[in-house]
Amino acid sequence: MNIENFNSWLQETARRIGAHSAACIHMDNPGLRSQVEANNTRVADWLQAGLHGEMDYLERMFAEKSNPWKTFPFAKSAIVLSFTNQWGDPAATHPFPVPEKDALLGYVSAYAKEVDYHTNGQAMLAELKGLLGEGVEAEAAVDTKAVYERLFATVGGLGLVGGNDLLRVPGRTNVRVFIGCLFVNAELPEVILEPKMPFACADCVACVKNCPTGAIQFGKPIDARKCISYLTIEKRSALTQEEGGMIGDWLFGCDWCSVVCPPRDKVDTRIPIDLEWLLKTPAGELRRLIKGNAAVYAGITQLRKNAVVILKNRASPRADELLDWVRNNTGSDLILRQIDLW
Repeated sequence: MNIENFNSWLQETARRIGAHSAACIHMDNPGLRSQVEANNTRVADWLQAGLHGEMDYLERMFAEKSNPWKTFPFAKSAIVLSFTNQWGDPAATHPFPVPEKDALLGYVSAYAKEVDYHTNGQAMLAELKGLLGEGVEAEAAVDTKAVYERLFATVGGLGLVGGNDLLRVPGRTNVRVFIGCLFVNAELPEVILEPKMPFACADCVACVKNCPTGAIQFGKPIDARKCISYLTIEKRSALTQEEGGMIGDWLFGCDWCSVVCPPRDKVDTRIPIDLEWLLKTPAGELRRLIKGNAAVYAGITQLRKNAVVILKNRASPRADELLDWVRNNTGSDLILRQIDLW
């Protein structure tokens, strides 16, 4: 198969299985090696500065991420897909019930709509592997393994990494895509795209202007400790009063740096959640409801901890009444600590 035929086949196949675009990189591509080495220096400095907060797994995974040739020793090629998972699509659905009009609300990021993107991405890559033919050894990674996904995507020309550290892709009205990598033991024809971006990030900085906590500073590494997504999803200990003020009314994730890229008016695509429903519904019932949803990663206790913080931020009689109920009924030491911390 020559490069022209493979490129056409790869793009058509990517679209048919639900992806947005695709590239294929030789693992011995000198550009890949030089970019990995440069990125290793940046990540090591970022970790050394402690900007990753409580995400200790990033330190543990660094050795594997820093050397994909050792981590995937069989691989001769890497196919990289970008896919939307209906992120930002008004028609996208979610499992959470519609709150009553007077409910005390918290919000879940719009990327938690539809089936968890990890699941959809893995399914796409599994189908792609099957289409490559029998005898092909391959390993898939969708934000769960030690892979610099965004780096592979940029080397493959799928887009550029924006100031908010997300992949910007051409041909879409927003930045919201996910990335999947399939490491293959066959030396496939290389497909490197040329992303034609309408403007440079330095000419925009909408993500910087709309980050409510200052976590994003253009040209500087993101300070995860100030990022609402980190605080609501990754920080598993109790939030300080300052951190609680940062999350505002977010239960899971944050959309403000993505919905404004490229520069546009902020559109609220969040999922509204009734905090009383979240705090009073039996945990087993909640787990069954959100099974297969991205919010599973946080877990019920984390979501409820964040709900407590939102209620403390509200400081209203209704919020205080619900906090009293939680104090008297929760079995979680973490949630009790969060109630009493400030």
